[in-house]
Amino acid sequence: MNTHAPAALPDAVSGDGRRALARFNASAAMLLLVAGGMVTSTASGLAVPDWPLSYGSWLPSMVGGIFFEHGHRMLATLVGFTILVMAVWTQWKEPRAGVRKLAWWTLFAVILQGVLGGVTVLFGLPVWVSAAHATLGQSVFCALVVTADLTGEPAPRAASAPSASLRRMGLAAVAALWTQLVLGAVLRHGGAGIRWHLMGAAVAAPLAGWFGARALLERREPELARPAGALLLLLGVQLVLGLATADFRTYPDPRADYAMIGTATTHLAVGALLLGVAVLLTFRLFRLRED
Repeated sequence: MNTHAPAALPDAVSGDGRRALARFNASAAMLLLVAGGMVTSTASGLAVPDWPLSYGSWLPSMVGGIFFEHGHRMLATLVGFTILVMAVWTQWKEPRAGVRKLAWWTLFAVILQGVLGGVTVLFGLPVWVSAAHATLGQSVFCALVVTADLTGEPAPRAASAPSASLRRMGLAAVAALWTQLVLGAVLRHGGAGIRWHLMGAAVAAPLAGWFGARALLERREPELARPAGALLLLLGVQLVLGLATADFRTYPDPRADYAMIGTATTHLAVGALLLGVAVLLTFRLFRLRED
């Protein structure tokens, strides 16, 4: 009789639960980025002038821009709470020190993200603080993507390790895409013209495309082929959305146009997914083990 079987069940259940929570956190963070994008696209950043309360209340009347601004705060509170739960749970059950540190650093980052959000409101949406708030939000999303990939999952195996040049290309693509999101955040918050963002795209898009294509051709493992294919697909969608958004910016009052609001917010969301997939693919290339 196997007397150890009952004792193994709690750890298995815990692993499944943590994996599900990690994936939920990444998905919720993606929704939070969309909600934040809607705040900017609808010019609702100062619809609520106080913080952390909204007009002195935890639940104000959800009308007009208040719906977008306060709704964003409510979702941010939920994401922050679930990341806290994940950090505590990981500290309790995760044997790998690096994963535990990542969980706590992600919690610290999301707290800082909330503080920056409050500062943007209290100081009237200063460009660089608003851009830092947006950039940190996407960085937290990437950290949650990595956490979800690490939690409860063994390192993928392959017949051979990826080449050092492919791994370096991944790092370069991630750096270029992250820089591009910074330029996009500054642009969205009125701190720079579109020229810098277009110049960033001219560097980031070919590099990301080359990386995705090379990874897809060289690595046949499903753990790598799927994110490589997704990277190429998202890149194509993002370029189309970028051109559409640039065209809408020539309109006299683009913020009053629902198509502009939807396109600009979708452009932000796909950009975050593109960066997240590039981070995931690069992370897996470094994590890949030989059989």
